[in-house]
Amino acid sequence: MADIEALKDEYIDHMMNPRNYGKIENYSGKGIGKNPNNNELVEMYLKVTEKILVDIKFQAIGCMSTIITGSIFTEMVTGETIEEAESVMEDFIKGLDNAPPETKACGEMVAKSFMAALVNFSNRENGRDEDEYTLLISEDCVTDEEK
Repeated sequence: MADIEALKDEYIDHMMNPRNYGKIENYSGKGIGKNPNNNELVEMYLKVTEKILVDIKFQAIGCMSTIITGSIFTEMVTGETIEEAESVMEDFIKGLDNAPPETKACGEMVAKSFMAALVNFSNRENGRDEDEYTLLISEDCVTDEEK
């Protein structure tokens, strides 16, 4: 029971004090994860130095679960190499497999925004002139009962 209480306290803390919320002006990569069904989205900004994520910020137009997920995810990958962060993201996505639809959609938006930011970073590193990159989510937080 103590583990559940600790987890609940952590979620509440991230809800009341989201980490890494905002934007980076001179970013290395910017990605957008978007739900095409309701236009909710997550923008993720990366600052990369020598292949290390030295700063990461996000902004969201979405529910509180999206904010909490973005806060937790960005804490997990800040300071990691790109390769380590990609591994964290893969584990993060696998962890969503059994989540309720709304939680899965929120988590996927965060993960897709990160993937898109990595694509944008790579494209910019290779001389492509683009401000951001967008990926659409495959899950939807609106269930058949709500339609």
